[in-house]
Amino acid sequence: MSDNLAALIYLKDKVHKWKNIALLLCVFSTLLAIKFIFGGSLSDGLLDGDCIASIKVEGVILEDDFRSKTLKELAEEKSVKAVIVNIDSPGGGIVGSEILFDDLRTIAAKKPLVVIMGSVAASGGYMAAVASDYIIAHNGTLTGSIGVLMESQEFTELAKKVGVKFNTYKSAPLKASPSPFEKSTPLVDRVVKETIADSYQFFTDLVRDRRGAKINKEFAAVVFDGRVFTGRQALRAGLIDEIGGKDQALSYLEANKINVKKLPIHEIEITKKEEKFLDKFVSQIPFFGGAKTANSNHQIMAIMN
Repeated sequence: MSDNLAALIYLKDKVHKWKNIALLLCVFSTLLAIKFIFGGSLSDGLLDGDCIASIKVEGVILEDDFRSKTLKELAEEKSVKAVIVNIDSPGGGIVGSEILFDDLRTIAAKKPLVVIMGSVAASGGYMAAVASDYIIAHNGTLTGSIGVLMESQEFTELAKKVGVKFNTYKSAPLKASPSPFEKSTPLVDRVVKETIADSYQFFTDLVRDRRGAKINKEFAAVVFDGRVFTGRQALRAGLIDEIGGKDQALSYLEANKINVKKLPIHEIEITKKEEKFLDKFVSQIPFFGGAKTANSNHQIMAIMN
């Protein structure tokens, strides 16, 4: 009888032990899932000791509070000794690109920051790149496309064909113009062009301020005409500093007294996981693939066209 009792007690203890282990595993799995879905901040233990941070700027650049928060933390994080920015983007909203530029400049003011361009780093992507004092691209990288655009659809002729008439009532001729439901006018065209010209002036002034001394005078007439350059052409024009990739970026950091041989490179996510998943999913759907390129029909874009 006593042996049976002892066996029951032993088995009961085993059950409790495995229940506790299962509970701990469940909690741990939940925390990992939360981390995967929502990402984390640098203070959450993503960094362990001194390192070089590597971040990716991918896809269309829009305003992103999570990205800005993470970049500000990178700027203040003492264990991050340098930052490598990998850009693969055709551009995006001019405001989102401007904010990204400012956030990267905040980092560059405190520690070495180098940009590596991927397949494309054009327009707003190039705006972000000039936040760095040193830009590296591959031979076949597409970059440049310095300029802005705004697109507005017009459905008035189509409406006539199907027998639909749009009546618009507004307080002034330029309110909500241009509109897809009314024909453009010379006044609307002029005002839109003035708005684009001002944004373009902001962009070109920024590039001149950051790259003016490096721009090749032979290319001065074409650098700002909106054309796309390959990496090789961009090097000759003075829009980038070197052809290469990761090895060249590490050499640049080493020249800036960063011990690249002893410092590990840590990948830091600057975009929430669920946003990256949704972007990839939405991009596969016809029509919606380009829908995230603007918050409205009238947003001024610094994007390769």
